[in-house]
Amino acid sequence: MSAGIVDVATAKPGRTVDNEHFTSIGLTDEWIRRRSGIATRSWLPDETPLAEVAAEACAPIVTRMGTPSSIGALIVVSTSSRQRIPGVAQKVAQLVGLGPSVLTFDMNAACCGFVYGLVTGLSLCDAGGARSVLVCSVEAMSRMVDRTDRQTACIFADGCAAVLLEDRAEFTGFRHVAGCDGSQESLMRETDAGGIHLDGMQVYDRAVRRMAESAQYLFDHGPAPTVLVGHQANGRILEGVRGFTTHLGVPFVNRIEHSGNTSSATIPLAFAGELDAGSLPAEGRLGAVAYGAGEAWGGVAVDYRVPAATAP
Repeated sequence: MSAGIVDVATAKPGRTVDNEHFTSIGLTDEWIRRRSGIATRSWLPDETPLAEVAAEACAPIVTRMGTPSSIGALIVVSTSSRQRIPGVAQKVAQLVGLGPSVLTFDMNAACCGFVYGLVTGLSLCDAGGARSVLVCSVEAMSRMVDRTDRQTACIFADGCAAVLLEDRAEFTGFRHVAGCDGSQESLMRETDAGGIHLDGMQVYDRAVRRMAESAQYLFDHGPAPTVLVGHQANGRILEGVRGFTTHLGVPFVNRIEHSGNTSSATIPLAFAGELDAGSLPAEGRLGAVAYGAGEAWGGVAVDYRVPAATAP
């Protein structure tokens, strides 16, 4: 048997912020849409704990399982968590009733976090270390940006999504590719004064190339994905990746218009959104590719068979 995705759920609480909000810093709706493809995004209240948001996404999955004791591990992925000790994962496990015997840990790989979390969770399942694994990406990127910064304030957003991984006889093995280059750490970083620095042109070029290369690898080392979901960084990057992957002949997902860049949560939120909209069948093979700070990149191809309705 091999592991795959058997359930998906999301949480996108908070208020919806449209582009008119940014007129106070000199940005227009037309400019934001043209440069980023974003029209609206969600921002969490500053006081909302990320553990509560993650639990909101994980709880429907746990409820649908019926036997939560079979969940052997919970991986909580976050770039924006300010909580170092204790980790967020332990509180999430407690809030959703996983019990004391579950392996729990936090992971931060910036925008590649969900891909890396998937690879880790799938490996735990395939190695027999856990019958089922929950991977949850939760982000409050609005808390990290300087909200007066015209380059980043309108791009980043908040949200959460979780997937359940299990071994099943009908699944084929997952494939993955990953890489990093620490010499490029200055391209995307948190500044000493607060906020996020982006070297826009360099990030665009490298993100498009790395995600397209990762996608090509997944198709060259099949089974081939039936859908490709790239990290929803911004609309121009997504369309750049689409241009380099059109020959692969599968749907390419771009749902950034009403979600913004939620860092590690973008891929599972976009995947769940397509499933809920009926744009994807409930069974197939997901190709997920990402690029982010570090510099880090990667992709994973994994079978999925999920309930017809994935929204909580």
